[in-house]
Amino acid sequence: MVNWAETIEEYGSLVWSIAYRLVGNDADAGDCFQEVFLRAVKTARKQKIRDMKPFLCTVATQRAIDLLRHRKRTLRVNATSIDVHNIESDELSPADSAQSSELSRQLRMALSKLPPLEATAFCLQSLNEFSYRQIAEEMNVKENYVGVLISRAREKLQDILKNSTVNNAREVAHE
Repeated sequence: MVNWAETIEEYGSLVWSIAYRLVGNDADAGDCFQEVFLRAVKTARKQKIRDMKPFLCTVATQRAIDLLRHRKRTLRVNATSIDVHNIESDELSPADSAQSSELSRQLRMALSKLPPLEATAFCLQSLNEFSYRQIAEEMNVKENYVGVLISRAREKLQDILKNSTVNNAREVAHE
């Protein structure tokens, strides 16, 4: 039987940081946090979770990506807005903060355009530093396939971000 108070105490900050890093705001990160642990409770009732940390990391990543997709479908993104709550450091200049915020926004939007398996594998490897073996175990795929998923994700992200940069440059040129 899982002691959920201890589990949340041990892994709560990790789940929160994964969700926040991907979604970029407290409200969505809070929703992810709750849904991750709700799914963990439901899963634990049906089967034994063999390793809680990678399970929670994977679910947090998947849920955050789902929220990004939902946000993409339901909200119009204002490319010129800057969320002052996302400024990462007091030492950044206003221009650096704006650029960092814009890059984060573009990456979130690009991740939301990837197929779920590719986005999950990419985030687990790049953001959470999982090994290919850990990702394969958590996603129930072969280790070689993890490499394929990550490679495809990187290629697609490069194309999406490159096209986004070109489109933004065109919009600025027409203003």
